[in-house]
Amino acid sequence: MSIEEQNENKKAGVGGYLFGGIFLFAGLAVMVYVGLLPVGKYLLSGQWERVPATVLSSELHRHRSDGSSTYSVTARYRYSFQGQTFTSDQVGLYSGSDNVGDYWQQLSSRLDRARASNRALQAWVNPSNPTQAYLDRTFRWSTLIFGLTFGGVFALVGAGVMYLMRRGRDPQTVSGTGQYSSREKSGHWLMVGFGAVFILLPSPAYLEVWKEVSRGNYMILLVLLFPLAGAGIALAGLRMRNNYRFFGPTPLALDPQPGQAGGQVGGSIQLGRALSAEQSVTVWLSCIRCYYSGSGKDRKTRESIRWQNRQRAWCRPVQSGTEIQFCFDAPADQPATRERDRSVSGRKDWIRWRVELDGQVQGRALKRSWDVPVEAGSGSSRYELPDSHVEADQRDRKMDALESANQQIEVEQTSEGLHLISRAGRNLGMKLGLLVFGCAFAAVGTFLFIQAAEEGFMLYIMGSIFGLIGYPMVLATLYTLARRLDAWVRGGEVRNQRRWLGIVLFRREGQLLSADQLVLESGMSSTSNGRKTEYMTLYAKVDGKKLRLAEGIAGREAGEALREAVLRTLRLV
Repeated sequence: MSIEEQNENKKAGVGGYLFGGIFLFAGLAVMVYVGLLPVGKYLLSGQWERVPATVLSSELHRHRSDGSSTYSVTARYRYSFQGQTFTSDQVGLYSGSDNVGDYWQQLSSRLDRARASNRALQAWVNPSNPTQAYLDRTFRWSTLIFGLTFGGVFALVGAGVMYLMRRGRDPQTVSGTGQYSSREKSGHWLMVGFGAVFILLPSPAYLEVWKEVSRGNYMILLVLLFPLAGAGIALAGLRMRNNYRFFGPTPLALDPQPGQAGGQVGGSIQLGRALSAEQSVTVWLSCIRCYYSGSGKDRKTRESIRWQNRQRAWCRPVQSGTEIQFCFDAPADQPATRERDRSVSGRKDWIRWRVELDGQVQGRALKRSWDVPVEAGSGSSRYELPDSHVEADQRDRKMDALESANQQIEVEQTSEGLHLISRAGRNLGMKLGLLVFGCAFAAVGTFLFIQAAEEGFMLYIMGSIFGLIGYPMVLATLYTLARRLDAWVRGGEVRNQRRWLGIVLFRREGQLLSADQLVLESGMSSTSNGRKTEYMTLYAKVDGKKLRLAEGIAGREAGEALREAVLRTLRLV
């Protein structure tokens, strides 16, 4: 790690601790002074003596701030105790102002009525210090709940931020063992805490629900959506916690240490559950480029998968459960692990290598991930998987890929030869996402153009930029949604036909005589839940041109399976 990186991490750590500490201190202060301190006053004054008191003056104060009003009451009263006369302005257990309920309004009315009728009220006097007295000793449950919950939310957020900063600064390697802990070690507690915030934050309003409903204000019932959402989030966190405990910590031991880009990345994962050798558990290895997008408070960390591969894990029973072994050949053209550095584009980026475990065990989802170090090298791993296991894995993957290819591209044997059909409307989710994105940019560009007539020339430039992105994207997506490709291969002849909304746009033909003419190329790609999907196109190279046979094939393995199936049908392999 560079000195610049260390200094940046140190500054971020201090800032994070300071931010969390402010929230934690403010939350604890609210809990103590608003919630707990009045409880102490109420309990200590329980044995004080009650004496008549005459109200000399009283006033209800209204304080406006940020569009809302809070209230407080000041008063002076006179009382006699053990032959001495005292005056005091200590009204009750509570100080400051608030708008929790109508306590202050009712107290002010009661004091005004007593003063107007010259009627004495009861005051509580401290026998050991007669100058200390309370004219009102009402205990407010609403204020206690407000103080504990509102302050508790702030304290919870502050403690959570400080915990995350500490967790983020902890080294991943378990001291002295060379093992790595999974990234899912404590994410469940964050969900539980987030759910608690949703439940506790509007809790003072819960006391007003019945009162407001009785007045016909049914909109107050919307406040109950907060505890329902919070309970759902907290329950999901507890389920994650139970799932974590079911499988155990799952430490990962890497060999070679670190992994080798140009050699192998292998290791073993200790699982606290007994699995059979036939258990379907998948291990993924990904090389990920991380970078920042946005700036200031809108800055976010983004990830882009450069390379990814998967294999079926080898599960070996051990005394403590199961040892899950894996071994990948990592390509030499992928970069080694790199800490944050400034890229050619001027943005800070860094490289992470990530091992992920994915499967279903006894009806529970097994999902764990580890960030592991990888350097350039040619070292091999001592975790060599059995040949029978590797062959079975490759065979199953080929069958899955062929099934996926057949589901995406229809392949028929007709009198005209092998017929490949790339139907319209496939990969609908991805294309609808692009359509929405393009419509948003087009709408913003149109709006800016309309506003430019009044606001000035700069909006024409901004509108043009948004429009040049949005409108071509909308048109291209509408075109790909409704297009269809038919291709026929017979003997050494190949031809295709492009349609859009059933209308024939063009036809092409050529000669396909060797396997080298059949080429699979990657177009665009998408990433969802940490899985990269490439969309492949199968071409036939004819007379220096590319004649499409199939397109929009989701997954490189499915594309390779389709290419191999076409070559076998044509007896070119």
